[in-house]
Amino acid sequence: MDKESMALADQQYECVAEIGEGAYGKVFKARDLKNGGRFVALKRVRVQTSEEGMPLSTIREVAVLKHLETFEHPNVVRLFDVCTVSRTERETKLTLVFEHVDQDLTTYLNKVPEPGVPSETIKDMMFQLLRGLDFLHSHRVVHRDLKPQNILVTSSGQIKLADFGLARIYSFQMALTSVVVTLWYRAPKFYFNQVMQHQLICGVLAVYLQKCSAEGHFFVETRMLIN
Repeated sequence: MDKESMALADQQYECVAEIGEGAYGKVFKARDLKNGGRFVALKRVRVQTSEEGMPLSTIREVAVLKHLETFEHPNVVRLFDVCTVSRTERETKLTLVFEHVDQDLTTYLNKVPEPGVPSETIKDMMFQLLRGLDFLHSHRVVHRDLKPQNILVTSSGQIKLADFGLARIYSFQMALTSVVVTLWYRAPKFYFNQVMQHQLICGVLAVYLQKCSAEGHFFVETRMLIN
């Protein structure tokens, strides 16, 4: 455990293990010592505080989740707290404290034995996913980066939408860029520059359904001929 993690452990959160790492920083599984020792996920974010200010992805994620947190929707990951760990003239290190979920959809699918996920389970997971998306859209939130790595699955099979770094809270007059979703989870019409937001979402959901019922992608990269 690094010095910053140890410093954090001496306060409210006791780090148990590192569970992820990316360009933004690291993610730790930890115990919340002030709330009965419940497990949480600590997302450590390095924020550049230069002339450009904080990265939009960090601001968006915090703003969106704070906006949604009061509703405590069962299919959206909860943000419990935002802590400032340290700050210099050029960099602020934040810790976003989320509810802890053991696995994402990719990990869940990799654990399922043959012949795959039962049809009733697929229906239930798709229903939960649609319910979560409907909740977001009813509060004018567009996720914009739906993929299995951003869909968490609890041990009881509950679906949680996560990672709102590319999300937007939109107005009806606001034009959103549709070219955001990761390559393999884009709707087919995207490749012909004819995609709308609802078509993009339907395309993503179709890929999820196919991924649950049989491993693989709809598209094979080496065979894609797109002008």
